[in-house]
Amino acid sequence: MCGTSVDESFDLLAERLAASGRLLILTHARPDPDGLGASAALAACARASQRAAKVLVPGDVPPRYAFLFPDGPPAGSGQFAKLADEADLIVILDTCATSQLDDLADAIARRREKVVVADHHVTPDDIGSLRWIDSTAAAAGVMTLELIEALGWPMPAEAAEALLVAVAGDTGWFRFSNTDGRCLRAAARLMEAGSQADVLYARLYQSDRPERLRLLERALASLSLHCGGKVALMQVRQSDFEQTGGRADETENFVNEPLRIAQVEASVMLVENSDVVRVSLRSRGGMDVSAVAGRFGGGGHVRAAGCRVSRPVETVAEEVVAACAEALGCA
Repeated sequence: MCGTSVDESFDLLAERLAASGRLLILTHARPDPDGLGASAALAACARASQRAAKVLVPGDVPPRYAFLFPDGPPAGSGQFAKLADEADLIVILDTCATSQLDDLADAIARRREKVVVADHHVTPDDIGSLRWIDSTAAAAGVMTLELIEALGWPMPAEAAEALLVAVAGDTGWFRFSNTDGRCLRAAARLMEAGSQADVLYARLYQSDRPERLRLLERALASLSLHCGGKVALMQVRQSDFEQTGGRADETENFVNEPLRIAQVEASVMLVENSDVVRVSLRSRGGMDVSAVAGRFGGGGHVRAAGCRVSRPVETVAEEVVAACAEALGCA
C-alpha cells in the first residue's frame, strides 16, 4: 500500500489478523532463525487465541531449528494451494522479495487480496494487499511480538522461546549493529515470559556436529583478501560437503568469521550447490551490501545481504568481489 505510514500499516495489519479465523503463515526459502521463529510464534499465539494457523516454509527447515515446531515440520510448497485457499489470511514474515519465495511467487500473486506482509528489509517488492515494512526493526521477531501484544493474544512459552530465537538470531545474539533498545526491550519481555537465553544459545550454537567444524576448516582455508585487505572471500565447494560430510545449512554464520580481521570492511561467502551459488555478504557499515546483492537479484540490509547466482563459482567470486571493490572505491 503505497503512501501508507508505518503506524497505519501496523494498525491495518493488526485489524486483518484480528478479523481472521484461519491463518496461513509463511517465510522465505532458505529460512533463517528470524523467519522461522517469527512464523512459529505467530502460529502458536493464533492457536492460543482459538484460531486455526498453519506454517509453511518453501524449503527445508535446518535441523537445529526443528524444535521450534514441536507438532511436526511446517508444510511445504506442494501444500500451498490447498492451505492458501482454506485460509482467510496469508501472512508472509521476514521477506517482501519475490525472489525469496521461489516457486510460490506466482501462486501468491494470484491470491494477492488475502496476502499481507510484515518485513524489516529495505528491498520490498509489490507483494500482497497490505505491507508493514519497518526497516528500523532489528528483526521480524520484534515486529511479530509487537503485533501479538497489540492483538492481546496469549503468549505460550513455546512462542516466547521462538521469538527470542528470532530476535537473538538476527542480531548475532545482540552483537550486531542492529541491536538497539527496542529489540533489547523485546528480549526482556520474552525472558520475563519464560524464555532462557543461555539454554537457547547452548541448544543452537553449542550443539554442532564434528562435520560442521570440518566444513568451517575448509571455508577458512579458502580465505583470500582483496582490495588491499578490505574485502574477504571464502568459499565452500560441493567437494567440501562430500569430503567432510557437512550440510549446506551448517554454513550458517561462516560469513561473519573474516570480520575478525581488523582491516576487513566486507566479507563474502560463496556456497556452491548443484545448480546455484549462494552468496552471503556482511559489512562493518562502510558499504551497503544490500546494494551489491541487488546487482545480482538479491537484497537484504545495509550490513547483511545475500543473493543466489546461477553461474560457475569462479565467475561469481570474480564478479562479486569486483562489485564490493567498486562499492568501496578501490576497484
